[in-house]
Amino acid sequence: AIKMIHDQSPRGPRQYEGLVHCVACIWRAEGVAGYFQGVGPAVTKGAATNAIRFLGFGQLKRLAQGPAGADGTPPPPLATWQAMLCGGIAGAVSAVATQPIDTVKANMMGIDGGRYRSAFHCTAELVRAGGLRVLMNGVGPRVCRVFIEVGLQFSLYEYVGRALDRAFGSSSKTN
Repeated sequence: AIKMIHDQSPRGPRQYEGLVHCVACIWRAEGVAGYFQGVGPAVTKGAATNAIRFLGFGQLKRLAQGPAGADGTPPPPLATWQAMLCGGIAGAVSAVATQPIDTVKANMMGIDGGRYRSAFHCTAELVRAGGLRVLMNGVGPRVCRVFIEVGLQFSLYEYVGRALDRAFGSSSKTN
């Protein structure tokens, strides 16, 4: 919430003289609750995005690798570009699926977030003011960013996993 408030300040980023000043201003204005504005949607979004990303990556990885050999040998590991593509697609799907939650979270964590009683109240107010499509505002740039970010994360995940298997011996016969 501190970063969101800092970034959305009507007087610009210079409204606060630093982290300590920002924390003190929030404390004076809203008390401890000010630090937790939007925590419900943030946790919900985090759980949903990670569930979609890991499930999606796992399914796409199996599709890209193909079946195990007839003799039971595991399929070959993904090439870096394949891991990046599978991760990127899983990330893009997660971004679209969780965009409404992200919109609510951003509004609740923003400078005017205190006016919402709950995530449901925030959603209702946003939809009342701008229709259902307001919940998807900003989805295009977010999909592009998340595609790259998650693609890189999963390609690194696969690379490090293989490096650890080589260094310490694989305890698993599957990829």
